Amino acid sequence: RADLRAEVSAVVLQMLKENGEAVRKGDLLVRLDDTSIRDNLRSTKESNHAAAQALDQAQRTFARVKTLQAEGMSSQQALDDAEVRRNAAQSDRVAADSRTVAARQQLTRTEVRAPFDGVVSDRKVSAGDTAAIGKELLKVIDPGSMRFEGLVSADRMGDIQVGQPVQFR
Repeated sequence: RADLRAEVSAVVLQMLKENGEAVRKGDLLVRLDDTSIRDNLRSTKESNHAAAQALDQAQRTFARVKTLQAEGMSSQQALDDAEVRRNAAQSDRVAADSRTVAARQQLTRTEVRAPFDGVVSDRKVSAGDTAAIGKELLKVIDPGSMRFEGLVSADRMGDIQVGQPVQFR
């Protein structure tokens, strides 16, 4: 059994399967609104591009100041300052890369897929509901792995054998 929960806060756009419907591993079951997450991804990509340009500029400046310093035309302080700016730009680029990766991961979490072949057993939300992080959306069960426990009256115990097939509804 899998209790599928929201990994992002968003409005439920579509519930693609109903209770009792069979699903295959990887089937799309729930689609959440990804508008704000797509906007965030676009923003992080732009920040990443700006950070890459700033790093490129800082590296060129550092190389230029280093050449000038080697020829005695620049101070050690100017070289140190250029190196600090280059290092800061490298850190900004790494942070921008991380934010972009995180935004991409968030985007994939707006689609809830079946973790294995099974059956939808309990749908908890409908289109238009707000899914908060951790809110249960639906359950998927594997009927082949289900266990049935039943009661048998004492007077029928003699009719039962280990491994005997049982029918139930």
